[in-house]
Amino acid sequence: MLASGILQPVRKVDVGSQASGQLKSLLVHPGDFVNKGQLLGEIDPALSVNALQDAQVALNSLLAQKMANDAQVNQSRLALQRQREMFAQQAAARQDVESAEVAMQVQLAQLASMKAQIHQQKIRVDTAKTNLGYTRILAPVSGTVVSVTTQEGQTVVASYQVPVILQIADLSTMTVRAQIPEADIARLRIGMQVCFTTLGIASQPHCSTLNVLEPAPEKINNAQFFNALFNVANTDGALRPDMTAQVTVVLKRAENVLAIPVTALGTALPDHRYQVQVLTPEGQSTTRTVLTGLDNTLLVEVKEGLQLGDTVVLASEDTAQAAP
Repeated sequence: MLASGILQPVRKVDVGSQASGQLKSLLVHPGDFVNKGQLLGEIDPALSVNALQDAQVALNSLLAQKMANDAQVNQSRLALQRQREMFAQQAAARQDVESAEVAMQVQLAQLASMKAQIHQQKIRVDTAKTNLGYTRILAPVSGTVVSVTTQEGQTVVASYQVPVILQIADLSTMTVRAQIPEADIARLRIGMQVCFTTLGIASQPHCSTLNVLEPAPEKINNAQFFNALFNVANTDGALRPDMTAQVTVVLKRAENVLAIPVTALGTALPDHRYQVQVLTPEGQSTTRTVLTGLDNTLLVEVKEGLQLGDTVVLASEDTAQAAP
């Protein structure tokens, strides 16, 4: 069974930036191989650096205020202790002790509030550091740069969605998405052998086995097609994304059998039998009935009615051809 398909990398990743600003540098080009973690480019970090410095200054201010609060708490603690000693010696009123206790609790509450503000500001500093790190665009995976959509000098805005700067794909293994007509999808099974050729290397078929039959159809020109997927190694790099593949699915196999061109078949008879024209040794044409088997749209298996070496007449031409 024949079908057309499209080659796609088995893995393709969109690389973007969560930071906004001008793309200050881009260090790779389409076709370059990159390793995971490699620096690919950089967004102008000026805004992110300023945000980090602002957050750090605010944190330092809060830390200074906490030092003052610590001193006030220590002062309130000493004042409370003094009032309690005086009250024990009947040199101070209970009201003075209670006022000192309240003042101590107020200072402790202010200190707790300050600690919470410091914790919150530390989070803001960490966020600013993270945002600064986003200005360095690193490769999330190893692979080949297949496209660049943003050039040096362009401004990227990451307010609503992460802008795509380039794409990295793993081209060592390619996936073929073969489009199978609705009428033929029921004949396919996972594990069937498949082979394909491309326009540039039609003489070198690549073979594999089906590993995915997508359940949902795709409508093309009012016809329903189902995608059958299989992977193939691309060790020499000859296979490229979006190449067109002419796919052959091996539904059944017959080896070392007698076969003739499909164009040699004449009138169709019941039970897979056909009439064919055969040349006698004297060069005269005679009609024989043959029983056919498998066919690949070019050749058809002949189970009965012919022998090796018989010469059959092609129905579409007036020439003769010997049965292989």
